[in-house]
Amino acid sequence: MTAGMGAGNGRTVMMFAGQGAQYYQMGRELFGADPVFRAAMLRCDQAAGPIEGRSITEIIYGRPMAESETFDRQMESAPALLAVGWSLAQVLFARGIQPDLLLGYSLGETIAATVAGVLSLEDAFALLLENARIIEALLPPAAMLAVLEGAARVVNLPAVREAGAEVAAENSDRHCVLTLPHAALPALRMALEAEGLIVALVPVRHGFHSSLLAPAESALQAAASRRAFAPPRTRLVSCATTETLPALTPAHLWQVARGPILFAETLRKLVAEGTPLRFVEAGPTGTLATFTRQVLGPKALALPAINQFGQDLRSLEILEERFG
Repeated sequence: MTAGMGAGNGRTVMMFAGQGAQYYQMGRELFGADPVFRAAMLRCDQAAGPIEGRSITEIIYGRPMAESETFDRQMESAPALLAVGWSLAQVLFARGIQPDLLLGYSLGETIAATVAGVLSLEDAFALLLENARIIEALLPPAAMLAVLEGAARVVNLPAVREAGAEVAAENSDRHCVLTLPHAALPALRMALEAEGLIVALVPVRHGFHSSLLAPAESALQAAASRRAFAPPRTRLVSCATTETLPALTPAHLWQVARGPILFAETLRKLVAEGTPLRFVEAGPTGTLATFTRQVLGPKALALPAINQFGQDLRSLEILEERFG
């Protein structure tokens, strides 16, 4: 195992989370105290423009964190995650933490591509908002359920097959995500809990990473085809293919949305390259950093920029100390 084990070791992998990571008030301390983060977030307000009459910062900071369960509409959550991820990357750059690789998880691939200069900030927001309109218009409600167990066991449970659930993400040997029709959620949740499994509803309204997304395929690819994609300035690695992404295409973005997230396999392939790695999560939670340690072992150097527990400035100080 050649994941970085200490300060200053190896190549830096900057990771970007997808939908489900959002919560109201994310990055609040930085927005008030860090001028780089604040300027970047206001730049995102400008690039996105009003979203149904509100700015991104109004959407994120206009409601208390305790109400985050309702922060599940893609029209709001997707641009909010892009804004926070892109802004955290600017903060990390300003503090001397430069990535050798950018790794996106689901929606995080669009964030990573924007940080890499493949999409302009304006085009990235326009694409996400158009995607949200398409999905809301064409898709019925669906559910995504996180399960604290590996996919190998979960897929063989009769209740999973009966629910028509599909594996949306394989995050580690101890965590996967299922997508299923919304009507099947109560019975499946009860059955999994009866098996002694811990489950959590992912705050989304539609069936990403599954066949339930199929009615939107042509419209989503058409939306992406109207955008200009530049070559990436930094190496991009895709959790949809587990490979380096030489160029972003509409077909790849469709694969990202429709296919499963292969996070664990992607990490193992990176480690197999033989160069020590260290991981920083440029997103609002520490979930990807946690998955990374589950996959690569507890000594892997994988830290979040911020998390949902507050003390954003202290989290960044710890990151600088370990990555110095």
